[in-house]
Amino acid sequence: MNIIIGCSGSTGSSLLKTILNRHSQILAGPETCLFAFPQVYDNWEKYQPTLLTKITTDGWVIRKGMDLLQPAYGWTQEALINTISNAPSFKSFVDAFFNKPLVANNKKYWIEKTPVNAYGFRSFLQVYATGKTIQIVRDPYDTVTSLMARGMNPYYAAGYYIYNTAIASSSNTNDRYYQLKYEDLVASPKTTLEKLFHFLEIPFEENIITAKHEQRKEPTTMAGWKHHETAAVQASSIGRFKELPTTQQLLIQTALHTFKIHPAYAEKYHIKYTTCQELCEVLGYDFLADVDKQHLATLKKYYWKSRAGRVRHQGWQAVHSFPGDWVV
Repeated sequence: MNIIIGCSGSTGSSLLKTILNRHSQILAGPETCLFAFPQVYDNWEKYQPTLLTKITTDGWVIRKGMDLLQPAYGWTQEALINTISNAPSFKSFVDAFFNKPLVANNKKYWIEKTPVNAYGFRSFLQVYATGKTIQIVRDPYDTVTSLMARGMNPYYAAGYYIYNTAIASSSNTNDRYYQLKYEDLVASPKTTLEKLFHFLEIPFEENIITAKHEQRKEPTTMAGWKHHETAAVQASSIGRFKELPTTQQLLIQTALHTFKIHPAYAEKYHIKYTTCQELCEVLGYDFLADVDKQHLATLKKYYWKSRAGRVRHQGWQAVHSFPGDWVV
């Protein structure tokens, strides 16, 4: 069974991955970005030579190349390149890639978590007949507060939340898609995880909730996080937005209120929701309608900065292709 997690950043996916990796049958290693590129499913021969350095995401977050040479997966560069070259399809390469760490760790199932996997949910579910996708969601205002604490500007953070959440949520009618809330995970971990494991059809092990010392080769925290992902499950990050000064709250509200996914991207990638208000309605979060027009100039500045950065990363073709738009 193939299982991937995709979402917005700062929604608790690293915490969820750490908990799942404690299960006796599950391997949930570092992020690889393996499933974030829909184009690789359709044209394996074209993108086969580009996996490690050149293949690029086409969503809000720009990621170039797959991060497959991590010690946790046990591959050398030579062996990995040979396996990529000899694989007749993307699916066969994925099987070979995960088989090595599964055998080394005596595990049965793998789960790959990278937030930008959200861009590949639709293709993944089409190609993998028994594959399952998991999306973890979080209150948009707390999420953007956390993303800004990591150094993102409010416009980029709002776009990250809305785009990634919307494209992942657009698979919500598929019975192999599962959604859980960060707030439920930290408030009622046992109940929330029991439901998830019922969906996965894997026996639940209650001990995975208990934090323990874990030797990890990758970082267990990021700038702006309140907790290490290997620490005990805590609910203190709920309501983080309300701890901010009123001016900062209004800036975040304005950013989330005015950001919209561009219609061309919504049509190209079958994205059903394009605004924070639509997402709040489907996810069950309160939408804060108040905006401060004084912040619009600041957000416009960040909008143009984001567009310029995209051109630097993708070249002049990005001048006429940008996933962000404005709610009028």
